[in-house]
Amino acid sequence: MQMPWEYGNTYSPTSRFAAVRTIIAMAAQEGMDLFHWDIQGVFCTSDINTEIYMQPPTGYALPDWQCLKLKKSLYRLWQSSALFYENLERWMLDYGFTPIGPD
Repeated sequence: MQMPWEYGNTYSPTSRFAAVRTIIAMAAQEGMDLFHWDIQGVFCTSDINTEIYMQPPTGYALPDWQCLKLKKSLYRLWQSSALFYENLERWMLDYGFTPIGPD
């Protein structure tokens, strides 16, 4: 079981509504198309930057002295959103995107 002092960074930023409105307005003014997508299981694809162990789920047989080491993030893991944001930010910077102001 993960103890509260072991969570590490759990913060992940969100966009302000004003920034989203500005992007929509700019796209409309320039005649651009906007796309939105919802990625299923996005938190389950993030790499973990620290060692995290968990007890096996019910029905999974392991000796009492063994546990499971996570290689990827899980939905109910406190760090999931922060880990996803770190991976997304790194990818976007690698492809030449730049962050704007407070968002």
